[in-house]
Amino acid sequence: MRMKKTSGRGSKKHSDQNKKSRLVEIVSTYIKENSSSNLSLKALEERFEVNKFTIQRTFMDVLGISPRKYAEECRIMHLKDRIRKGEPVTRAIYSSGYNPQNWLYRNSASKLGMTPSEYRNHGKGIRIRYMISESRLGFILVAETDRGICSVSMADSPDQLVRQLSSEFAEATLIESDQVRASMNAILRCLEGKKLNLPVDVHGTEFQRRVWAAISRIPYGETKSYNGIAEEIGMPKAYRAVANACGANPVPLIVPCHRVIRKDGSLGGYGMGIERKKYLLEMEKTVVKKSH
Repeated sequence: MRMKKTSGRGSKKHSDQNKKSRLVEIVSTYIKENSSSNLSLKALEERFEVNKFTIQRTFMDVLGISPRKYAEECRIMHLKDRIRKGEPVTRAIYSSGYNPQNWLYRNSASKLGMTPSEYRNHGKGIRIRYMISESRLGFILVAETDRGICSVSMADSPDQLVRQLSSEFAEATLIESDQVRASMNAILRCLEGKKLNLPVDVHGTEFQRRVWAAISRIPYGETKSYNGIAEEIGMPKAYRAVANACGANPVPLIVPCHRVIRKDGSLGGYGMGIERKKYLLEMEKTVVKKSH
């Protein structure tokens, strides 16, 4: 029996898409590892022997952002990480590939959500109350201002949690206080399967806030992919930037970034540890199943 000939257009289109995705994967990895360098399109062209306009178009097609914008996102993440770890602001800016004299006063608030000094000294003149408790997932710290919770973190020791908080809010007045007990109890009940709804006091870029808002709308016991979040905020190709925003979330559990997974169903990353993410997802699914 003679087989009916089929068009090869579909397979060619699929092959082209795979090539684009592979190019973006290789180039974006290189950008992330070298984000402090001045990676112009010309430099990328010479590095990968691919026409710079092809690189630009492919990034826009696959990620929805340019290589320059992707490099900027990576640079901001590295800068925040250095500042959180206690590195002086000027040195952190320089190490991240910026000119400290210019960057301190030009659009820094829109990039960090505040000025670098405000970020480094977030809470200066403000009293931040915190409490540490043991939980089934290790030690947990909850910190809050008068406006809401500003930090939630987990670690294997209380000392590690205090160091992280002191680095994040270096100039604030930090007070270990029983006044945080109501918030802490709500968080602990969340780990036992109770739903959570607490006020927050967090700062981020406009893009980060849009991502965090979308994450907060994921129903309890359900998940959504990084791609799905990108589509919801109207930037369907910016899934990598969405992943970065998840990593920058200062109040996990309240903004439930553990519910964001990869498109293929695998868990992806989680700032408080992949085992904790796995526990939270399984626990929520069990709660929903029992309620039906």
